[in-house]
Amino acid sequence: MANERRTALIAGGSGGIGFAAAERLAREGRRVAIASRPGPKLEEARRKLAEIQPDSLAIAADMTKAEDRVRLFETVDREFGRLDILVSSVPGAEPASFLQHGIPHIEDGIAKKLIPYLDNMKLAYERMKDRRWGRIVNVVGNMWKEPDPGKFNFGLVNAAIVNAAKAASFELAPYGITVNGLHPGSILSDRLRSVWSNGASRLGIPYEEMERRECAAIPAGRVGKPEEAAALIAFLTSEEAGYITGQQISVDGGAMRSI
Repeated sequence: MANERRTALIAGGSGGIGFAAAERLAREGRRVAIASRPGPKLEEARRKLAEIQPDSLAIAADMTKAEDRVRLFETVDREFGRLDILVSSVPGAEPASFLQHGIPHIEDGIAKKLIPYLDNMKLAYERMKDRRWGRIVNVVGNMWKEPDPGKFNFGLVNAAIVNAAKAASFELAPYGITVNGLHPGSILSDRLRSVWSNGASRLGIPYEEMERRECAAIPAGRVGKPEEAAALIAFLTSEEAGYITGQQISVDGGAMRSI
């Protein structure tokens, strides 16, 4: 019976939205494997997950390396015997505006985020197709639709991921596999603090002023919590969400202005 439990893999699962999703899915009874670069952060995440689900896995992997991605999925095969849910939530390149950016900024974003997301979807499909059931959620970001002048390269890569995922959703739907995008706005995490710190340095203002400006632009008037994004991931990866695919949903306190 234990082997019939749904199994989830969260790439980029040692912190932020990825870890919040891992915790949420583990509490709901899924077997969970998280992956990120090796280090104390991954070990701490493994310890916390083990308190919820003793058979949880924490796998050290560099998502920019093809061999690490293959090894990651093969480890899930070996330890769990199945894969039902994939969540990709890995950071991309450092931000740059159009005038600031160089080709290395674009290549960095492609290597760190675009290629891993595309490869993960394909590797997941290969493991889900025979059971005719699967859930794929890509954590991307609002700049796929509303570019930020200071983060030109983010929008470029995010738009490519969304386009590819939409195309994938058409082909994977007959196999019972859904593909959706979650687009966080300002969700409190180490990554957000890093982006805001870079922005503050670029503008020559204190970090606190950068945070105040960013929150003032959010209708909800605050940053979001990783757990609020994880709640949507839990739904999109549930049985009930089987008729929702190819969709892009923002968790941003109303920050995105377009329809």
